[in-house]
Amino acid sequence: MIKSMTGFGRGEAAGVRYVVRIELKAVNHRYLDIFLRIPKQYSQAEEVLRRVISERVSRGRIDAAVSVEEFEQKERNVQVNAPLLQGYVRALEGIKGLLGSDEAITLSQILTLPGVLEVEEPECDWEDLQQVLGQAAAAALDDLEQMRAAEGERLCADLKEKIARIEGLLAQIAQIAPQVVEDYRERLSERLRDLLHGTTLTEERFMAEVALFADRCSIDEELVRLGSHTHQLKELLHSTQPVGRKLDFLIQEMNREVNTIGSKGSNVQIAGLVVELKSELEKVREQVQNIE
Repeated sequence: MIKSMTGFGRGEAAGVRYVVRIELKAVNHRYLDIFLRIPKQYSQAEEVLRRVISERVSRGRIDAAVSVEEFEQKERNVQVNAPLLQGYVRALEGIKGLLGSDEAITLSQILTLPGVLEVEEPECDWEDLQQVLGQAAAAALDDLEQMRAAEGERLCADLKEKIARIEGLLAQIAQIAPQVVEDYRERLSERLRDLLHGTTLTEERFMAEVALFADRCSIDEELVRLGSHTHQLKELLHSTQPVGRKLDFLIQEMNREVNTIGSKGSNVQIAGLVVELKSELEKVREQVQNIE
């Protein structure tokens, strides 16, 4: 069954030293785009998380927020970056000289300068963190996929209704199409009687003109291809693989065939049905943009 690209998932797991919580938000995107927010000291986990997500998700923008909590808060070492501090002091003294200010440089001012104090993070237990991260990610992805699958069922039901309406419109066009040539034959016959009154026109010439028109306005091939495309659409809706791009391609092809019918089918009724067809196809196209 098809899946939506929109969803939300949350997962949590605990290990010996860490508790990891992951929230996933998914929206439409042409390709797979993963955006991670993870604490800087655990940035080495980014590659693992990207791999786990990409194994389960093929399309969509995934925003992943990761929080890590340690059971035992270890003491951090804080050091002063002396060379940087000296550079700041020289710069501040220079600014005072340029401005002619005798204002004293305070400790509070210095402590707010970036990089003056450096915090050494304790060594990470990477083995434990990697295991917990994988478990939390799996739980979040399960939650996300459940939501995407539920939304996919709703999309599938809606698309089936729209495809049924498209098939109904195509059936009406197929029923009207043979009458187009007959109407043309009658109009041509009337015009020729008025224009060529008193002259002779061979039946062969008349029939040749009608046959030429019939060949130009024939939409049989377009109707056959559209029937094939709608059949493929219905089959893809039940696929277990990502089919969003295939569906989008089919809709493009169907629009092309409908435009051809509109240009060839010289009939007011067909023209009206073509407008309805294009409207339904646009609705399908919009929905297909949500499918993985």
